[in-house]
Amino acid sequence: MEAPGTLDVIMARKRRELGTRPAPTHGAQPPTRDFAQALVRRVPGHPVNVIAEVKRKSPSGGAFPHADVVAVARAYEAAGACALSILTDGPDFGGDLEDLVAVRAAVALPVLRKDFLVAASEVEESAAWGADAVLLIADALEDSVLREMVAAAKQVRVAALVEAHTAEHAERALAAGARIVGLNNRNLATLKTDTGTALRVMPALRSRSTALVAESGLRNLADLLAARDAGADAVLVGESLLRDADPGQALRRLLGLEGRGA
Repeated sequence: MEAPGTLDVIMARKRRELGTRPAPTHGAQPPTRDFAQALVRRVPGHPVNVIAEVKRKSPSGGAFPHADVVAVARAYEAAGACALSILTDGPDFGGDLEDLVAVRAAVALPVLRKDFLVAASEVEESAAWGADAVLLIADALEDSVLREMVAAAKQVRVAALVEAHTAEHAERALAAGARIVGLNNRNLATLKTDTGTALRVMPALRSRSTALVAESGLRNLADLLAARDAGADAVLVGESLLRDADPGQALRRLLGLEGRGA
């Protein structure tokens, strides 16, 4: 029997939930912020761009000590994050689409909706709720569905960060039209993390993508620099920052900028 929170369990739940969420109530869709450009335009003085993650809990780590997601997002922005990733899954991560709306209204950074999306209609939904980008998981989506979702993102003018864990799935992402590819060091089927995964896969993708993102398990500056040197334009970091009493300061410390001022 699979453990709660593993990819197959979550995706099965997501397919059951499809179409059950309410329509947005916040008015017209705001102009999209350029997520791809934010990844490749280096933040001045920073060794690597960081997409900082906002979430309330995780299946493996439990609840984080920060109830105010807007305060966390603002702290990340002040510390120099290039973009924000907002978990909107409820049962496993404690998130909500209203978190996405609240954070985007409070910051000037592009905002990624991170969830376990299963259909093109959810990409359209994400745009309606104000997402600048969506996460699509190649490992969990059939080729035809992945192509439809990437095409839907282009149609509604949001970026698609297509995540893969293996070279094979990264190739599938590119074949589906992805231009931003994330390499997840965490195997979502087993929840085991190997920080060498992105380092091994990214070099072969460098010339065929607009941007590459290394994800999961990056805990110190050496990890970030290794990802950058392997081809990452940005890294996505969350849990190690959210365990800290001051996530913004934790981000500055991760980047080796502690003590240099705001």
